[in-house]
Amino acid sequence: MYIIIVGAGGIGRRLTELCLSEGHNNIVVIDKDQVKCEDIARKYDAATIHADATQEEILDELDIKKADVLIATTNDDATNMLIVSFAKNRGVKNLISVVNQEESKCLYQEKGVRMVKKPDMLMAEMIYKSIKYPTIEGYLNLNGYAEVIRLPINKDSYYFGKTIKEVWSQHKGVVIGIEREKRFIIPTTEIQFSKGDIISVLVPKEKVDKIVKLFSE
Repeated sequence: MYIIIVGAGGIGRRLTELCLSEGHNNIVVIDKDQVKCEDIARKYDAATIHADATQEEILDELDIKKADVLIATTNDDATNMLIVSFAKNRGVKNLISVVNQEESKCLYQEKGVRMVKKPDMLMAEMIYKSIKYPTIEGYLNLNGYAEVIRLPINKDSYYFGKTIKEVWSQHKGVVIGIEREKRFIIPTTEIQFSKGDIISVLVPKEKVDKIVKLFSE
């Protein structure tokens, strides 16, 4: 794959490392910071370009129309948007961008860009969930409409020994996995909850409070 990464900061650096580890050997990293470019060039087998990717001629020199994917990882949404717009106009089908501000999401959606929230936004959401739901051990937000929550069952829970079918006859949600004694189980509706289980539940966002309470009592 021909992958162009704009931004040689923490995200761009780690992304370069991951792409190379998967055998993608045609990686180009662009950044205006010469020191960052030199650092990546020393550490990784990737081409680095010290340049401003918002200049169209820079992307044209890289023959961007042949790129399989372009990823914009800068700290500025306006910069990222300009870069992915150039790439889209030149026929790049797979466009990904870091989103730094929540209010920028609609602009990326209009361009058909796949969005990744900035790490500090994700961390803030995770901390907030930990405050609001102390029993949750992990969660994944699915575009604001649903969440996957990872939830240990209270040791004195009423639901021990009951099947998924019995529990979910009156509650909306889907148990998509059960962690039990160092095993991960893809459950059927007839499997019974046991002590020590940690369940992963797909649930509509408005039902999260109810589901957390259900298994925490």
